[in-house]
Amino acid sequence: MTHQKHLKDVIRARMARTGESYVTARRQILNSGDPPSTEVAGASKFQHFPGNVPIAAALRIVLANAGVKAPHTGRPFSEPMTFGIGGGIGAGAFAFHYQKENWSSFFIAGRHLWQDDLAWLKGACDRFGVAPLIRESSSPVAAEKAMNELLTEGPTIAWVDKATLPYYGMPAWCSGGGYHVLVVYGVKGSSVVVGDLTDQPIDVPIGDLRAARARIKKQKNRLLSISGPGRAIDLKSAIRDGLKACAQGLVKGRMRNFTLDAFRDWAERLHGSKSKDSWDALFPPGPNLRRGLCSINEFIDHWGTGGGLMRPLMGEFLDEASAALGDARMKSLGERYAGLGREWSALAEAALPEEVPALREARGLVKRKSELFLSDGPEGDEERRAVCQRLDAPRPAKTEPFPLSDKEAGDLRRRLKAMALSLCESEERAQKDLLRLVE
Repeated sequence: MTHQKHLKDVIRARMARTGESYVTARRQILNSGDPPSTEVAGASKFQHFPGNVPIAAALRIVLANAGVKAPHTGRPFSEPMTFGIGGGIGAGAFAFHYQKENWSSFFIAGRHLWQDDLAWLKGACDRFGVAPLIRESSSPVAAEKAMNELLTEGPTIAWVDKATLPYYGMPAWCSGGGYHVLVVYGVKGSSVVVGDLTDQPIDVPIGDLRAARARIKKQKNRLLSISGPGRAIDLKSAIRDGLKACAQGLVKGRMRNFTLDAFRDWAERLHGSKSKDSWDALFPPGPNLRRGLCSINEFIDHWGTGGGLMRPLMGEFLDEASAALGDARMKSLGERYAGLGREWSALAEAALPEEVPALREARGLVKRKSELFLSDGPEGDEERRAVCQRLDAPRPAKTEPFPLSDKEAGDLRRRLKAMALSLCESEERAQKDLLRLVE
């Protein structure tokens, strides 16, 4: 608890000094110098590291606890370096509409292989010179046994349904909507100790973790662990291979929605499009547009991105890689990705404009939900549930009309389109320069 409050105070002091958002200030604090860690007694002792991006934070933790050290520092790999060697940034965007319920949703992604955490982990483990051990079980008894066996060697990564975990405070209808990864440290009485980005480990009732692991059929009860530090890592090759995977993944995917083309398609559909998937059609003024605007803000700046759709974290990786390898081109490109991150965050803020009170309130709720999770953990459960309920509550037009007229909504989407198209141009230029680094 002392460590948790201290970290929160340090973050708030940086916010006051720099004017940064909570998520940005937190990322900077975690990535500066020796990262805070906690040794906790569960079934065994372990190191816990707070994080920003779930998959990178999880791999970093299991690598550190297996004794894998970064050759350029002699310490555990930083989260930016783990993120970058794992493939860095990616792209994706999807809009869905359920006609019967008249319910639309939007999702934007910014990580390499965001749609397949197993493929991401296999590729990253290979670059780090370690062999992943993957276990999948169909029955609860076998799943429990497999987890306990792996935990004797150290922390293990588990696939879970986020909405089934009580500390997220998500509504029941979200259950089964998408898997998530976290680290399991050990069993402590009737609870399991997990690491899930938060400043401190979290105790989860065994039954809740069991239900979360079994909820989604495709990833049911999946675990991944590593044993020992593996072969000596060739840092230059690992960095170059991560950059190559990143550069190629941004333009090559099984469909446009998994590449930078997804950003351009989304930008074009924001306003004035005749497509059946246009925002004019799927997100008219009312609950659907409010949900879409909140999603832009949350998925860019808060949904396990570290802010700025992970572009700042990519910039930090390139900066560290530049220093480690003595390659000034990486530092220059890192500065560009840091700038792209600021532009993405500006787009996220513009989606919920300050001058519209109801949308300003929604922006504050999204930020508060993120902060409560990262720094308050289970202690913030009650307030976090109230925030989630306020965000997800239906908004009947008769009692709470949408705060923008049709014209005002169109003007907002037009502004967002211009910002998004500008970002597309910058992203495409940066990808070409990224590819030149590894050709």
